[in-house]
Amino acid sequence: MPWIREGITQDVMESRGICFNPKTYGIIIPHYDINGNLIGIRERTLVKENEKYGKYRPSIIGGKMYNHPLGFNLYNLNNSKEAIKLLKKAIVFEGEKSPLLYASYFGKENDISVACCGSSLINYQVQLLLDLGVEEIVVAFDKQFQEIGDKEWEKLTKNLYNIHDKYGRFVQISYMFDKEDRLGYKMAPIDAGPDIFMELYRERVTVE
Repeated sequence: MPWIREGITQDVMESRGICFNPKTYGIIIPHYDINGNLIGIRERTLVKENEKYGKYRPSIIGGKMYNHPLGFNLYNLNNSKEAIKLLKKAIVFEGEKSPLLYASYFGKENDISVACCGSSLINYQVQLLLDLGVEEIVVAFDKQFQEIGDKEWEKLTKNLYNIHDKYGRFVQISYMFDKEDRLGYKMAPIDAGPDIFMELYRERVTVE
């Protein structure tokens, strides 16, 4: 219910296998590889006290922990790969909720989004996109700073430059960057709704 209130549709959640665990009071998020094979299950806790251990953790079901190496996959690529192939473009978010919102706002058939489940991209993840013929990777990471010029802003921009330095010779890298303070602290570019997202998308920048 919290995610429905935030804009994720029931149809999208069902199509992605999202469900609720009443025992742990958490949202269950299955992870599939590009071919649709289940490789892990994560859980987003809805218990505030448990967030100190991390909002997202591997799910434990029937005494088994369904963890997997997050860096060797892109969440939602099994759903978005055909549209990505067609448009030769992929939007990379940090967390799983963002691709769910993207599909809810713009339609499952138009979904070109994935999540790297972190704040960096590794070679394996980039290669997954290059193998689909991607010509532009749009980095849409969370707003991990409170004002331009603070230490967190410096850390974020350094991270974005590092991504460009590593992969810019293979594919165009662009960034969705909130310079006008339209997002709250730690919000993803899509968290403020489709209109703000499209503004940030149109204003995305590249590193020369």
